[in-house]
Amino acid sequence: MKKIVFGIISGALVVGVIFGVVRMNNQKQANVSIDKVSADQAVYRPGDKVTLTVSLADEAKKNQGTYQLRVTHLGKKVDQQAAKWETVNGKGQMTIEWQPPKTDFQGYLLQIEMKNQSGETIAQTNKAVDVSSNWTKFPRYGYLTEFGDEATPAKTIAQMKDWQLNSIEYYDWKFLHHQLIPEDVSMTWQDWSGRQIDGNKVKEYIQLAKQENIVNMSYNMVYGATNNYKKYGIKDEWLLHYAEDHGEAGRRPGDVFTFKMGASPTGQSNLFFFDLDNPEWQDYIIEKNKEALEVMGFDGWHGDTVGEWGKMWTTADIGKPEKAKYVKDSYKSFLNTVKERLGDRYYLSFNPVGAQGIEQVNASNVDVLYSEIWPWDKDSEGHTYDDYMSLKREIDQSRKESNGKSLIIPAYMEYDYAAAQGKRKPFNQAAVLLTDAAVYAAGGSRIELGNGTEMLSNEYFPNKNLYMSKEHQKRQHALQEFIVAYQNILRDGLEDNQKLIQIVDEQTSSDGQPDTIWAYAKEKEGIEAIQLINLSGVKDVTWRANEGKKATPNKKEKLTVRYYTENDYQHAYLTSPDPDFDSHSKVVAMTRGKDSKGKYLEIPVSSLEYWDIIYFQ
Repeated sequence: MKKIVFGIISGALVVGVIFGVVRMNNQKQANVSIDKVSADQAVYRPGDKVTLTVSLADEAKKNQGTYQLRVTHLGKKVDQQAAKWETVNGKGQMTIEWQPPKTDFQGYLLQIEMKNQSGETIAQTNKAVDVSSNWTKFPRYGYLTEFGDEATPAKTIAQMKDWQLNSIEYYDWKFLHHQLIPEDVSMTWQDWSGRQIDGNKVKEYIQLAKQENIVNMSYNMVYGATNNYKKYGIKDEWLLHYAEDHGEAGRRPGDVFTFKMGASPTGQSNLFFFDLDNPEWQDYIIEKNKEALEVMGFDGWHGDTVGEWGKMWTTADIGKPEKAKYVKDSYKSFLNTVKERLGDRYYLSFNPVGAQGIEQVNASNVDVLYSEIWPWDKDSEGHTYDDYMSLKREIDQSRKESNGKSLIIPAYMEYDYAAAQGKRKPFNQAAVLLTDAAVYAAGGSRIELGNGTEMLSNEYFPNKNLYMSKEHQKRQHALQEFIVAYQNILRDGLEDNQKLIQIVDEQTSSDGQPDTIWAYAKEKEGIEAIQLINLSGVKDVTWRANEGKKATPNKKEKLTVRYYTENDYQHAYLTSPDPDFDSHSKVVAMTRGKDSKGKYLEIPVSSLEYWDIIYFQ
């Protein structure tokens, strides 16, 4: 039996961003609204019970009726249940409990429909649920940077859970890159930039996140130490040196490989880089990170780099051209050593900046893939990572090289525009949503959300140059629900099939060309899916929107899609994170036909705003 509880809120109603999409009709009786829907976990283990809390507001002060919960998996009904709701003094709360099937790695859409006493629908909302035993199959990475007096761990972790994030990168939480917590294990320190860090706040975040089944990753360089490294027993013999002339003082052959981070009141403004192949450095940095993981309670190490800077010498090999090497060529062996020493107790992720050396990481034993993308870097085929298709290309290649892992992409939106602002301004909503659609449709993931309701626009995560408008937040929440509900289409084994797609009276492309509908299909046994990303009216298909500009796609309606496939299916479904669908799957009619190009299925598409999926089962 499914248990459903309803009750009344006492005290003040918390009013904020509406989580999930709430729809109401315009009838006179529709004076009850849904303010918020929260699940009690960010992800559920097979066998766990789901508990939803639904907060209500009522203009009429007192009302009652019934609601229906309908649970679907890829459009098919899994469960359905109903109970009463009630408001008193303008407030109400419903607690809904549902027991999912025990099948691992499944996404579900929970649709709540509220009716008044006359049986008329007055409000609807959705909440997606992820049932997975491990976060690494469907990573949804967020970030934290606030660890001082301004930190609000309970509020922030609750917000990040509502964003559907199942993992967090704790950025610059540490004391020093080479001594992550003070030697006396005190819980207060300054980071390199002078920010005051309260280690107990870090621990509080971690404890609260674990209660929500959110994984906590400690950010730290894999080969870096700051100015006072000798004090901690780190040897100059472990350093790396430039083996190429970069044309400026300090970056000529033989100079120490260093990187200036910025002004530092602590005197730790420079990073010095050490040889990943050196066993003494390996012993040092792995043990320092293991100590921090254990003392603070982290679940894993998120290793970082500063990208590829050409050939390097070790201290012993300075001046020997034949001994010069690229740092990226050490990634696989180093990461495998780290993972072996961390064991099954801790996770490992790693950032080959600019995707330089990503093929080494993809073939290593890291638990998840992550790569900070910059538009001037190039992939192994010589393509720059500057447009939407380049993101898809790398996601596909990384999935292939890693045997199915989903690449997490930090791609900082509106970078120069954000840095030039004297005061905070809103993100270009279209720019963000199009980049997100390009990544998620391809089977990748993003890190862009953190610190409660913030979004990244810079590689230094504490920067807060831009913010999401209220409308953008609603759109972003809808997108987060969508990628959970449809994770089994997006990231569960479907691969490109190169089948022909035509849209009547519309320009299409299979590679994200300007002013087209970007259309491609994926499949695995028993299911095929068409991804439709709307670039109509979008003349610039570079993802970065560096000057803060990006055209909003021209919304399309009443499209006819012709999909050439030899396979036949019982049902065709149409869904989208956009408001016309709110993640609901609509069964659509299929017309079967054949012409000189082969057999096809013809499907009507009622609307395409940013991103639609048509799928067949």
